[in-house]
Amino acid sequence: MRRIAHLGVVVATAFAVLPALTPLQPSPPAQAVTESMPGAATILPVDDVRELPSLALSDITSVVAKKKDTVTVKGLVTNTTDATLDGITVRLRYNPYPLTGRDALDRHADGAGPEPYASGPSTTIDTPLPPGSAISFTLRTTVKDLDFQGGFGVYPLTISAATESGDDLGTLRTFVVYTGAEKMTKLQVAWVWPLMDRPQRADDDTYLTADLAAEITKDGRLGRLLTIGAQDGEIDSTYTGPTPQPEEEDAVTDLADATASPLGDPSASPATTVETETQPGPTPEDTPSPADPVPITWAVDPALLDDIHRLGEGSYWSLTNATESGPVLEEHEASVDAQVWLAHARLWLAEDPLLAVPYANPDLPALLDADLSGDAETAVELGRSTVAELLGREADTELAWPANGVMDEATRDFLNSHGATTFLLDESAMPAKNWLGHTPGGVAPLPLAGGEEGTALVVDRGLTRILGANTHTPGASTLATQRFVAETAMIAAEAPDKRRTLILAPPQDWDPDPAYATGLLDATEQAPWLSAVPLTSVDADAADAEDRQGLTYPKKAAEAELSADHVERIRKIRRQVRLFNSVLTEDADPFRPAVLRLESAWWREDTEVAEAILDRVDQAVQEHKAKIHVIPGDPITLASKNGTLGVMVANDLSDHSVTVHLSIFSENSERLSIGDYTKSMEIGPGGKTTVYVPLSATVNGRTVLHLSLHNADGEPITDEPTTIPVNATGLGSGALLISGIAALVLVVALAPRAVRKWRRDQARKTQAAIDATAAAQEDSLAAVTGERADDTDSHSPPGPVKPDQDGESAEEARS
Repeated sequence: MRRIAHLGVVVATAFAVLPALTPLQPSPPAQAVTESMPGAATILPVDDVRELPSLALSDITSVVAKKKDTVTVKGLVTNTTDATLDGITVRLRYNPYPLTGRDALDRHADGAGPEPYASGPSTTIDTPLPPGSAISFTLRTTVKDLDFQGGFGVYPLTISAATESGDDLGTLRTFVVYTGAEKMTKLQVAWVWPLMDRPQRADDDTYLTADLAAEITKDGRLGRLLTIGAQDGEIDSTYTGPTPQPEEEDAVTDLADATASPLGDPSASPATTVETETQPGPTPEDTPSPADPVPITWAVDPALLDDIHRLGEGSYWSLTNATESGPVLEEHEASVDAQVWLAHARLWLAEDPLLAVPYANPDLPALLDADLSGDAETAVELGRSTVAELLGREADTELAWPANGVMDEATRDFLNSHGATTFLLDESAMPAKNWLGHTPGGVAPLPLAGGEEGTALVVDRGLTRILGANTHTPGASTLATQRFVAETAMIAAEAPDKRRTLILAPPQDWDPDPAYATGLLDATEQAPWLSAVPLTSVDADAADAEDRQGLTYPKKAAEAELSADHVERIRKIRRQVRLFNSVLTEDADPFRPAVLRLESAWWREDTEVAEAILDRVDQAVQEHKAKIHVIPGDPITLASKNGTLGVMVANDLSDHSVTVHLSIFSENSERLSIGDYTKSMEIGPGGKTTVYVPLSATVNGRTVLHLSLHNADGEPITDEPTTIPVNATGLGSGALLISGIAALVLVVALAPRAVRKWRRDQARKTQAAIDATAAAQEDSLAAVTGERADDTDSHSPPGPVKPDQDGESAEEARS
C-alpha cells in the first residue's frame, strides 16, 4: 500500500507539473479530424515505471453536463516500455444514447459491455516519449457536439491511447451524466462517516501492529477521514486541546471563580474568552464554510478511540517481527499525534450526529447464542462511557449499526432494549422485493418487540462497493468519483418521480484517497438530482414498506459468526480473568476491555490475527496472576523440636491491591506439623508481606512444605504451589527418651526370633562341616588303597587287603 501511495504521489505531481510544461491546444469538436499536439515529456522519478498505468485520467469536467457545457478530459500517458514511443494518439469515444440500468453501468465499467461507437475528440502527441517519461493530454468538446439523444441519463465514454504503429497503450472507461431538460424528484442522501477499525490491542499495553500511530497522523487514514469529514480546516499538529484557564491575579470573589470556564475553546471568539489563553486551534478553510457543510453522521467504535487514547498516555508495546518462537515485543514512545487527533475529534465531533457501536463492535449474535449476554451488556456500557470520557459528549443511543449490517431477532431485541430504534442495515438484511423494477429507497419501517415500530436504514450494497473502491492507484480517484456520480444519477433516472432516500455508508475500514473523499462530498452537494440530509432527519412511512422484505438474517451471516472454538477459548480466558479479579481488593476488572476485544466481529474472517490476539491475552492474564506469588525460599533446617518459618508473599502489580489467602500443608504431617498462622492478608501495589508460620517436628528427617495462594472461596490462583524442603535435625530430651524407649521395645520384641534364627544357622553350619570332613577322609582312603594295590601287583599275586596289613588298621590308614 505504501508503494502504491508513493506511485500515486509521483503521478499526482506529474499531473500538476506537466500542464505547466506542455502547451496544450484545444481538441477539435467531436466531428473534426485529429490534430497534432506539441508537448514536452517529463521523466518520472520512479524506479520501475512498469508499476504505473500507461494511461491515467486526472480530471473530467463537467461531471454533470448541461446543454451548453463543455466536456474536458485531462490525463497522462506514461511510457512503461523499454523503447521510445512515437506518434501517440489519444481518442474519446461515446454513445449518444444513455445506458439502460445499473447492470449496464457495471458491464461498461468492467469492459464486458459493447464498446461505444461514436467518435469524439482525439489528439496526437508529436513529441517522442522516452522510456520512463510521461506527457499530459487534454480532450475537449461540447455537449452540443456530442449530441446526446436520450435526455437525462448516464452516457458511456472510453478514452484510449495507441502509438502510430498500432500498439495499444490502454483504455479507460468512464461516464458523463447529461441532465437534459427533465425535472425530477431529488434523491435524498444521508452520509455515515466511519472512524472505525478492527481492535488494535490485545491486552491494554500491547498493540497487534505499530500501524495505528501512522494512521492518526495528518496524512494517515484516520487523520484524513477526520479532516475531510469535518469540512472545517486542517489538523494543527500543535493543538492538543484547550489550555486550562489561568487564575486572574485580581479575581478575589467567589462569583468570579464560579462563573469562570475551566477550559478554553480554540474556536471561541476573543470576546468570549477574554480570560482564557489557548493553544492555536485548527485553521478553517475558506470553502466550504462551517455554515454550509454536507451533513454527515459520524460513526465511531469506542474501542478505537480507546486505542488512540492509550497511544498518547505513555510508552507501549507492539507485536512485530514474528519468529519461530513467536512474535517479538517492540517498545514505542507515547504518541503526540494521538493527543492531537483526539483533541480535534473532540472539537469537530461536538455538534454533528454521532453513532457509536458497542465497544469493539462485538459479534452480538454469537455472544447471545453462547449465553454470554453479560459481555454484550458490558460492551454497550463500556462503549458509552468511553465515548463520553474521550469525546466529552454522548452518542445517539437511538442509532445502532450491528456488525456487518445484519442481525437476527435476538440482536434486534437486545439493541432495542438499550434504546436503539433506528438500525443501519445491509441490504441483505432487508432485501428488495423480487418484482421491484427500480432501486428501493434506503428507509423502511422495522417492527420491534412489544408492537413498537422502529426504522431500518438500508445501505445500498452497490454504492458501498463504489465508495470502498481502491483509489490509491494513479487516476483511480477521478474514475471512482465519476462512477459514484453516474450510479446515483442512474438510480434517480430509474424512478424520477418517486421520493426516495439513499443511505451512503462506506466500509467501516474505509481508506479513500483524499481527492476521492473530498470529491464525493462535493458531488453530493453539486449534483442537481441529490439533496444531502442528516441521517437523524430521515423517517420511514408506510409506502416505504412496500418495496422491501422483512428483517432477514442471511445464512451466510450465521455461518460467518465467531466459531465455537474461538468462543470456547474466550470462556477459558474469562475463567482465568475471574480468578485474577477475585483477589483484587477493589471491585476492578482490568481485563474487561481485552476480553471484549476478543469478542469482536472483526475476527469472523481474520482467523490468523484472532489466534494471535487470543494467545497474547491468555499470556497477559497468566503473567498478571504470576505477579501475585509466594517468594520461594531456601531449604530449612529445623535444629529443635519447634521453629518458625517466615513466608514472604509479594504483589508485583503496580496499580492494584490484592487480598489473598495462604495455604500450607506438610507432606508428612506426623513428622512435621504446622501451627496456627495468619492465613488472609491484604497487600498494596508493589508490596510484600511476611507470614510467620510455627512448625513442630516429632522425628528427625526431611519433609516438604507446599504453599499456595487462594481467593476467598478457596480457589487457587497459582497453577503450581511453591515448595520448601524442611530437614529436622535436633529434637529435645523428651523426644529422644521416647525414641529410645521405642527402640528398646523393638529390640526386645525381635530378640527371641533373632536368637532362634542364629541357632538354626549355627546347626546348619556344624552339619555342613561334619559332612565335609567325612567326604575328605573317604577320598584319602581311596588314594592310599590304590598305592598298595600297585605294590602287590609287583611282588605277589593279587589278594584281599587285610585290616592289620603292615601293622596299620584301615582307620589308621584313612587318617
